[in-house]
Amino acid sequence: MSRQSYFEDIEYTAEQTKKYLRVDDDDDQYVIRLLIEAAREYIKDAIGYCDERIARIRLLELVIISEMYEKRTMTFNADQSNSKVQYTVRSMINQLQAEDDENE
Repeated sequence: MSRQSYFEDIEYTAEQTKKYLRVDDDDDQYVIRLLIEAAREYIKDAIGYCDERIARIRLLELVIISEMYEKRTMTFNADQSNSKVQYTVRSMINQLQAEDDENE
């Protein structure tokens, strides 16, 4: 992906992410872009790739971004809402890892 294409993708993704987060203004634009990159790196580190043509990967990216944006951290506490997010993220990653293992 070329540098220009990458930034166009980030810009498009930032707009979609703002809609998902229900953010109306551009005050957090830099933070949202940073969270998109961090979520992609997190997914890539977890499963070895981050192919956004796969709907579950796009959704996983949004779940991770939402958690980091709302809590401003990726640390999971013992409370129930964080347990559900952690379970969702772990479950999606496990599914994608298993799928990747089957395709090898």
